[in-house]
Amino acid sequence: MKRNSFVKIVLVIVLVNILAACAIVQPTPVAKPPIRVEFAQWWGDYTLLVAKEKGYFEDYGIQVEPVYYEVFSDTYPDLASGQIDGALIAIGDTININRSTPMKVVAIHDNGGDDAIVVNPEIKSIQDLKGKTIGMQIGSQYELTIVKMLQSANMSMGDVTIVSVNPEDAVAALKSNQVQATYTFEPYLSDAIANGYKNIYPLEQLNLFPDLIVFRKSLVDERPEDVRAFLKAWFKAVEYRLQHQGETRDIAAKYLGISAEEVQPDDNLKLLTVDDNKTLFNIQEANSIYSITKITSDYLISIGVTTKEVDPLELLDPSYLP
Repeated sequence: MKRNSFVKIVLVIVLVNILAACAIVQPTPVAKPPIRVEFAQWWGDYTLLVAKEKGYFEDYGIQVEPVYYEVFSDTYPDLASGQIDGALIAIGDTININRSTPMKVVAIHDNGGDDAIVVNPEIKSIQDLKGKTIGMQIGSQYELTIVKMLQSANMSMGDVTIVSVNPEDAVAALKSNQVQATYTFEPYLSDAIANGYKNIYPLEQLNLFPDLIVFRKSLVDERPEDVRAFLKAWFKAVEYRLQHQGETRDIAAKYLGISAEEVQPDDNLKLLTVDDNKTLFNIQEANSIYSITKITSDYLISIGVTTKEVDPLELLDPSYLP
C-alpha cells in the first residue's frame, strides 16, 4: 500500500471518530417551561382561554398555562415572587408590583369595562354617602374612583369611612351591612344589581383602568421571541372572539368548571385589537396609556403607596406588538 493512501485512511478513521464523539456529547435541547399567565372571572381575560383552546399558542411555537385566580388580588404576590410569569391587570396594580419586581407592559387587552360603585337601595345620591362606610381595595388605583366620585358631589375622603373589601366580596359586604357602598366590577357588578343593589357611579366617567398584558421583566429579557409569539396568538384569538362571540362562554365554562349559563358575557366591554393598541401607545394621544400611567402614578404617590414616580417609557413597551 502506498504511504499516501495509508495516511488518507487513517485520517478518515480519525475524522469519523471525532464526528461520532461530537454526536455523543451534543446536549439534547431543553424544553422551555410553559409561560404561566393569570386569569380571573373577567370577560376580557377569556381571550387567553380561547387562544389556548384553539391551539394558537402552539401554532406560534410556545406553551402557555392559564392559571385561574378566584380572588383577583392574590395575583399580585404570585406575580412578584415568580409563581406566575404574567398577568392581565390594570396599570395601578402593575405599578405597585413593579416597586418590588420589575414588570413590562407589552399590550392593552380591553378598555376596562363597567367598573362601578354599588350601594344599598336606600342610598339615593352620592351626597347620601356622607358619614357612611365604603369598601374598596385600600392602597390601590381604585381609590381614585372613590375620590373622583366624592369630588363630583363636593365631598372628600374625610366625609366617609373607608374599609378594605375585595371586588369579589361586594354582595356579601353589602348584605352584612359591613359597608353601604363598595367598588366592584364584572361579573360581580351584575351579581350586585341582580341582588337589588344599584350602580351609583359608573366608571365610564373616568376610563382610567384599561386592562393590560403584563410580564415579569426577567421573562421578557430572557424570552423576547416567546413574548412576541404570545401576542401574535393573543390577537389572533381576539379576532376569533369578535367573529364567534357565543363560543367564548363555552370555552370559559370549561376552564372554570361551571355551566355556560353561569358565565356572564359583558357586552359593554371592548376587546382591543392591534390597531387599538397602536393608538393607545401613541404618546401624542391625550388618553394614551402613557398619560393614564402618569395620572395613576401621581395618585399612588399622593396617598403614600409609593414615593417614586414610575417611568412610563421604561414600564411600557409596545415593541413586542405584532
